[in-house]
Amino acid sequence: MESSQWALVYDWWAESVREDAITQAGLHFVGLGSYLLLFPATSKYCYFRNFDGSFQPTQEDVYEKPLVVRTSDGLKVTLELEFVFRLQMNNLRSLYMLVGAESYQNTLVHIASGTIAAHATNFSAQAFYGDRGGVASAFQEALTQELAQRLYINVMSFQLQPAHFPKEYAAAIVETQEMKQDIQVAEQENKTKVIRKQTELFSARQLAHQIVIKAEGDAQQTLVSNQADVAQFKYRQQVLAEGYARALQFFSASGQDAVPEFLSYMKLEAFKAHDNSKKTVKLTPVS
Repeated sequence: MESSQWALVYDWWAESVREDAITQAGLHFVGLGSYLLLFPATSKYCYFRNFDGSFQPTQEDVYEKPLVVRTSDGLKVTLELEFVFRLQMNNLRSLYMLVGAESYQNTLVHIASGTIAAHATNFSAQAFYGDRGGVASAFQEALTQELAQRLYINVMSFQLQPAHFPKEYAAAIVETQEMKQDIQVAEQENKTKVIRKQTELFSARQLAHQIVIKAEGDAQQTLVSNQADVAQFKYRQQVLAEGYARALQFFSASGQDAVPEFLSYMKLEAFKAHDNSKKTVKLTPVS
């Protein structure tokens, strides 16, 4: 027996199969009249696909045509898929008692195709196009459960190829995708414009805020400057008033009328403050 094989011993005299499977490679003595029922010990492929003439099938793999199923919205879809399976070593005798040593592949095909066809009705045609990963996961889960319970076979991996739609629907899908792309482009352009306008609005608000701050600063500066000018003017007038009061008091101390003397003093001060470079001419009008 080869290393890639398992075997059951069929006892011809008792017309029965022994309970324990042989899993070790090499020569085994099974007794007179008995023989080995061989099963693959390695993982095998089951294909539901179209292959070109250059493809060379391998022994013990399963090759079938693509599956034609119905979606939940009634559309006929052709599916290409493949999965890797492996027989359960501890249940080889149960598998043989159920379908024999050579018929498990046909039963495998019937269960797999029926399971995929039944669960395909749970998905819309759009799901097969836009959510192939989700559909494949659901198929794998259902197929793993069915084959393990009904045929003692484990599903190791599952791959779903792109579905084949009717021409009219395929054209509609292409058009829909183009429209989605146009919508995405339009949405992106709108977002770009919104961002640009928001930036312009923010800049305008910042500029207006700066203008307000500058205007408030200029107003405050003008107010402070005016207050300083007023304070200086008041102080100057106060000092002048105090000087005039002292001058009037000085002239009053002589015991005479202080006002004429004070006015003469003021005239003298005015002459002293006068600019000699500037002349004043008095013109008498001619009648």
